[in-house]
Amino acid sequence: MKSLFPISLRPVYFRPVYLRALAWALLWCGLAASGLCAQPGLLAPPVGLTEEQHRQMDVLIAESPVFAQGFSGFTLFDPAARAYLYSFRPDQYFTPASNAKIMTLFTAVSLLAEGMPLLFYQSARDTLWCWGTGNPLFLHPDFSTSDSLLFWLKTRTESTIVLSDQHWKTPRFGSGWSWDDYPSSYQCDRSPLPMYGNVVRWSKPERLAQMQAQPPFFSSGLVYRLEANEDTPLLDRDESSNTFYFGRRALRRDRISEDIPYLYSLEDAARMLADTLARTVVTGQRPLPPKGRYDILRQPSPDTLYRRMMQESDNFLAEQLLVLCSAQRYGQLSVDRLLDFANDTLLSALPRGMEWVDGSGLSRYNQLSPRILVQVLDQLHSMLSEAYLFQVFAAGGKTGTIKSWYAGPDDQAFVFAKTGTLRRVHCLSGYLRTRSNKTLIFSFMHNNYPRPINELRQEMDKALRWMYEEL
Repeated sequence: MKSLFPISLRPVYFRPVYLRALAWALLWCGLAASGLCAQPGLLAPPVGLTEEQHRQMDVLIAESPVFAQGFSGFTLFDPAARAYLYSFRPDQYFTPASNAKIMTLFTAVSLLAEGMPLLFYQSARDTLWCWGTGNPLFLHPDFSTSDSLLFWLKTRTESTIVLSDQHWKTPRFGSGWSWDDYPSSYQCDRSPLPMYGNVVRWSKPERLAQMQAQPPFFSSGLVYRLEANEDTPLLDRDESSNTFYFGRRALRRDRISEDIPYLYSLEDAARMLADTLARTVVTGQRPLPPKGRYDILRQPSPDTLYRRMMQESDNFLAEQLLVLCSAQRYGQLSVDRLLDFANDTLLSALPRGMEWVDGSGLSRYNQLSPRILVQVLDQLHSMLSEAYLFQVFAAGGKTGTIKSWYAGPDDQAFVFAKTGTLRRVHCLSGYLRTRSNKTLIFSFMHNNYPRPINELRQEMDKALRWMYEEL
């Protein structure tokens, strides 16, 4: 049999001194495979960068005096070469903020490929029983052309519609959310049958005009209250009811347009739907029947849904997408159960130490690393076309949360990414299209940064532009 070893490998190489050298070589290879070799000062730069390019990356990333003021990490990956080009703290865990929506997008694309369930229903004699699926488009003022459920309900001939939420197993707020953000538009209640984006849109076109509510159902809940001080919100809501407050500051304003989340209840949902349909709508405590004994209304997942979630960082859509995924997989609406499935199955190749607890990234319990986000972005890149991804993600200088940053030369975007921002947290992860027409995947993560976030943006912009020109 022909030897598996080259002829030059003689027994002399198995002496202890050579075994030690072999062990060091194997350790080197292990570090290279883990990505640690890309950290400055450890080992030679990986394949894909010259020594000078690697040194320049050190200057831009690892030795940046701006990034050094907080805790930062970065990973750059070439999906064509299947190689990590550069890493700095790639496996450290960070609070990702809205970069968690990258995980949500991957989960939704994986589970809702055949379309999204809009409603579970069962027709019995002259009664239409309905169980919500978490469909966020229903009566949403910004998705009127995608609201198939409203049109379908208007065509039904049953005299009574009965709403049930016995399959709802998800708390209104996610684990680790800030309880006192309840009146803020970015933290709506999660619910089985959301309506109007789960907010009341208050508006006043001119100073002497009366305040208007959309939906009008909540108009009677508006109460005048003298502000305690100038820091009192323009509009506010009682924590435990749908009583909304305004004061002198609101009266003095020429125009007002503000969204305030309402406190969700199935009873209010029934009353709102009765007003909208001019039909009898009531609530009932009936469990969802076994699979096969109820029908499902479906529609294709609109691109506008994913685009708004990613470009505008819409927390409501992100949370309800996970509810939809739970409806699709289980019938039961349990975000925790869905996240367990996603972590154990869809994301099973990722490190076990990570924490992903909500769809929006509002929770500070989320713990992800730059490498994890790059791996998920790589999976999306393998599943979807670049043209589609570049439309869904915000484009530097063009759209979404990076419309004012990372503008490309000659009016061409070169950064397509998702931002993530909480107090002392700012992240940016996505795709970089270089001048040489390479697509690279990157993740910047910054926590505990004490200075204005624009300083981080300027420093990231400098680094990304260098990568655009040189890689």
